[in-house]
Amino acid sequence: MRDWRGRLLRALGIEAAEAGQVAAGFTMFLCLFAAYFLLRPVRETMGVAGGVDNLQWLFTGTFVATLLAFPLYGAVARRVPTRAILPLVFGFFAFNLVCFALALWRWPGHIGLARAFYIWLSVFNLIAISLAWSVLVDNFSATQAKRTFGLCAAGASVGGMLGPLLAVALVGPIGHAGLLLASAALLLASTVAAGTIRRDAAPAAAPREALGGNPFQGAIDVARSPYLLGIACFMVLLATVSTFL
Repeated sequence: MRDWRGRLLRALGIEAAEAGQVAAGFTMFLCLFAAYFLLRPVRETMGVAGGVDNLQWLFTGTFVATLLAFPLYGAVARRVPTRAILPLVFGFFAFNLVCFALALWRWPGHIGLARAFYIWLSVFNLIAISLAWSVLVDNFSATQAKRTFGLCAAGASVGGMLGPLLAVALVGPIGHAGLLLASAALLLASTVAAGTIRRDAAPAAAPREALGGNPFQGAIDVARSPYLLGIACFMVLLATVSTFL
């Protein structure tokens, strides 16, 4: 058994001491992407609930919600120790999913609820994936990253295939609201895996203090650069024009 495990570790290019972290990283991405892809069919169904002609307003709403969400996320990252950011944010997202599930049971055909969920999931996708990668960056050295990040990211591919299969298998028995609860459970499992990565990291590998800084620093830097400001204005103009086309 030990010889088989040793041959597998050598084939994968990882050391025995970091095998647990790699497995946790793989699991973290698998559960996260399974949770997201489990919800995508629900999002598409809700997106067309108000009519295909109104989809451009959902895109605009997603754009505005993203502009509002990232400064708030930056403010959290500024004040909360890095080890607590992912559990806090993922726990908040899981709570959101439970609330959406209860609302769907109570008002299954509510158009406003459908539109809110469509926009929410788009913002969730951006923040959750970037946050998962930050856990790997904080807890693996540069040398480890070259050997292990590909294996951890493979969990995203597996989760991306598993999520739709779960959606097809479960939507009949538990409905859309049940899919949201299943996704919340997967998101919490991803949180546990992220905690395992931090637990097994070297004591000095991950920073424990809050990041600090100004959550609006990115916007300030963009405003100071004519090139970046021009690109930002063009993207806003493009999003505005596409809304009315």
